[in-house]
Amino acid sequence: MDGKYASEPAKETGGAGPRDALAPLVDVLAASAGEPAQEISRRLREALPSAIAELAESNRRLRDLVSRRGGLVAMAASALREAAARLEGAAGGVGSGEAQGLRRLADELDLASQAPPEPVPAARPPSGGHPRVLVVDDEPDAREALAQVLEGDFEVVAAEDGQAAVDLARSAHPDLVLLDVNMPRLDGFQVLERLRGDPVTTDIPVIFVSARGDDAVKVRSLDLGAVDYLQKPFSERELRARVDRTLRLVRSQTALRELAQTDALTGLANLRAFRARIEEEVKRARRYRTPLTCVMADMDHLKPVNDQLGHAAGDRAIAAVSAVLRGELRETDFGARYGGDEFVILLPHTSAEEGRVFAERACARLRETQLEIGGRHVPLGASFGVACLSGEAPEDASDALLRAADAALYSAKRAGRGRVTVALGPVPGEGTRAGARP
Repeated sequence: MDGKYASEPAKETGGAGPRDALAPLVDVLAASAGEPAQEISRRLREALPSAIAELAESNRRLRDLVSRRGGLVAMAASALREAAARLEGAAGGVGSGEAQGLRRLADELDLASQAPPEPVPAARPPSGGHPRVLVVDDEPDAREALAQVLEGDFEVVAAEDGQAAVDLARSAHPDLVLLDVNMPRLDGFQVLERLRGDPVTTDIPVIFVSARGDDAVKVRSLDLGAVDYLQKPFSERELRARVDRTLRLVRSQTALRELAQTDALTGLANLRAFRARIEEEVKRARRYRTPLTCVMADMDHLKPVNDQLGHAAGDRAIAAVSAVLRGELRETDFGARYGGDEFVILLPHTSAEEGRVFAERACARLRETQLEIGGRHVPLGASFGVACLSGEAPEDASDALLRAADAALYSAKRAGRGRVTVALGPVPGEGTRAGARP
């Protein structure tokens, strides 16, 4: 890299150019040269809140720019599709080849502008195993007091206003937020509303810590989703007790939710969790006009295993098949046990052809997997049905997608088992059913 661009600091250009958010900190360090370490530390602490606020504001502006760019790309793709429709409507089919080219270009624009859905990170303890607590208060003394009470057993991160709190909660994903009510930029209620409205932060518990003690404020905070309200002044023991109780409740609720949504035998999601997930994925596919592929798998020849070796052996075979399927899933994919020895997998941003490749690979891996029960080799195998949802799908397309994948699966069974069949055409539409179960 050219040394000029590596070392030259960003400059203000009459308000039109980018501003270096770290410039105040650099200025403090430069001005403090030769000063004692304690004085440098004091100056940095004074400058840090404004630097953090500037970084958060820069991040917000960047997100706005990305959003506007996505809207322009979507408009361009829509215009290309409209032009393709006009060409196809020309008398005698004139321009049909050009129309297909325009549609392919529109699809490429959609895929380029829409990244895979960002996975929601699970709450995690930071390095060292201590829960992470975000302290939000515009008063430096109040933030420092809360940090001193919690230090040792918690990792404390702090924000000095509402907008910085929202940004930090999304990036650091704390286990708990201690939130003041009256703050600049966004007050505590606005912060809580934004946290609850964002899938990345919606499950983070929030305790309000405020000097305001009127019932209306407390009721509103609880109505918005706060788990507790602590009025200043408070004792250190009371604060720690409230924090410890909240974290215990969250851990218990998380464990119960995972237990309620997980199939005990396979470790995959259960049918209830799958029903909720497919509705979310269909809505996302419709919104961004991206493909969504469903793969259904049904084990071959499980009944002889149950009859000859017992149902415990059959359960081991089911668990072995599920382990192979889990090994093929990407982070954004979703696998569930549909019932008995049948499985269903959702592949976002995946075409029918890519779904077929996934199913063929899983099918081959099953044939290669060795399972021995009671000294006997138990062969593993499954048949697969693949169906893809088009970007033009209606709101009730989840059932149609499942029916198409199930029909393709039945077709694979009839064709000799241990193979993959892809439904004809996108779902919904003509010819989507590869077969029909009697």
